[in-house]
Amino acid sequence: MRVVGLLTLCLAMSGCSWLFHDRDNDYMQSEIQPVIKVPTDLARVQLKPQLVIPKLAKQVALAEEFELPRPTPLVIEDNEETASLAQDQSTTLEASLVKDGNGTPILRLNVGFARAWASLGESLKKAEIDITDLNRSIGTYYIELIDEAAQPEQGFWAGLFSSEPEAVKIPLQVKINRARSGVYVAVHLDQDNLAEDAQTQSLLATIKEQF
Repeated sequence: MRVVGLLTLCLAMSGCSWLFHDRDNDYMQSEIQPVIKVPTDLARVQLKPQLVIPKLAKQVALAEEFELPRPTPLVIEDNEETASLAQDQSTTLEASLVKDGNGTPILRLNVGFARAWASLGESLKKAEIDITDLNRSIGTYYIELIDEAAQPEQGFWAGLFSSEPEAVKIPLQVKINRARSGVYVAVHLDQDNLAEDAQTQSLLATIKEQF
């Protein structure tokens, strides 16, 4: 009996469709029955179907085996992108320190975003500007500048018995923005505020010298 019980349990768990009739698609073979009519001597009720099943021109044949639909393979047309990158690499990079419509200093570059991003990173390193973080998806380098005017003064005796005071640093963001012709670089204090014009002018001039 134990063997028979184990065999029955295994068959039930495996769900063998060859042994038991699969009734999952039986509803597709069902026929529409006439609307129920209530005798008039019992009640005056007129029943109407709420979900009308449309009539098919011909009976749909059921497939013996269901085939899972497969999505169309993704084809990336990169010929145009490759040509654009090749043309960008052959272009001589030109950096112009100008002002936008609000009078804010910006550094305009005549190349695409990818090349501008790489060139800006190299220029910051050449200028020995400390990069603390970066986010290419939003085109931002996070940097720190040493504030020479805010360095703490150290007396004679304090200098003999203590280490050098820690430099005061200014956190800034150097952002690349796409424009109609190339890109432009701006300097921000944070996500919503621009840096002061004098500070921006000085930093962008230093970066421009490294291109």
